[in-house]
Formats: sequence, C-alpha cells, structure tokens
Amino acid sequence: MQGKATIAGHPLHPIFVTFPIGCFVAAVICDIISIWQGPVFWAEMSTWLLLFGIAGALVAAFFGFVDYLSAPMSLRAKSIAAWHMTLNIAAVVIFGVACALRFLDHASPAGHALTGLGIVVLAFSGVLGGSVAHGHLVGSSEQDVGTSRQAADQSAMTPRERMVREEINTPSASTR
Repeated sequence: MQGKATIAGHPLHPIFVTFPIGCFVAAVICDIISIWQGPVFWAEMSTWLLLFGIAGALVAAFFGFVDYLSAPMSLRAKSIAAWHMTLNIAAVVIFGVACALRFLDHASPAGHALTGLGIVVLAFSGVLGGSVAHGHLVGSSEQDVGTSRQAADQSAMTPRERMVREEINTPSASTR
C-alpha cells in the first residue's frame, strides 16, 4: 500500500505537510493579532509565513504526487486522493493570491480574507488526506495494514467473543 516516496519505510508526504500547515495556521494567527492589535509587524510576518508555507507546500505536493501515482489504492481511495490534491492546489492558489496582495499592502483586508478562506479549504483537504491515509491505509506498510485489520476485527467483536478468542489462542495450563 506504500508509494515510492518513502524513507526507512515511512511515507514522506505526511512528514513534509506539517511545515506548510504550520506556516499557514501561524499566518492566520498573525492576521488575527494584526487586526486586533494593529502593528504592521504582525501583518508583515503573516505575509512571510504565507510565502514560506507556499514553498513548503510545493515540496510536500511533490511527494504526495509521487505517492498518488505509485501507491496501490482502491478506486474510492484514488477518488478521495484526487479531491485532496485538487483542494490543496486551490488552497495554494488562494494563499498565493493572498501573499501577492500582501506584498502590495501588508494589511490588505482582501489578503486577510483570502488567508482565512485558504485555511478553510486546507482544513477540508486535510480531512480527505486523513481519510486516504487512515481510512484506506494508503501509505501504510503491509505489516501496518495487517495490524490495523486485526485491530478492526477485534474492535468489531463483543467482549464475550474477544474472551473466547483469547481462550482459544492461549495455551492451557495442562499443555505447558
């Protein structure tokens, strides 16, 4: 279930998305502070955070696209991954326009609004990405998939069924 963009068995896309997400969330926080407090420093900081977030998003997108092309996945997972990618592209475009407006005027109301819109789009995209990774186990090693299936089987059992299974799988004292 893993794609080719891995290191030591770990997919790279989830590792690299943390930086741009952090930058974009920090940009929104800086916007809130700049609107509330007024100093231009926070608006300028938000602009730079958007720029760094966009750069980081491009790196994360590369690894995500490699996984999209190379990881075996069901049609449902592929469809969700395509929507995840589409929303991420939309979010980066929104953040890019917001960043461009902010370089013209750091305190641009349109820049603030677009940054907020970008975060909302990014949140929806993140839910879809989580569904691909955790719900469909794309990016998981075969060992992880087996463990997840076993855990899912056990969680679907009643406590009585689990107890019976444990008794069957545990050697009795007379056979030791």
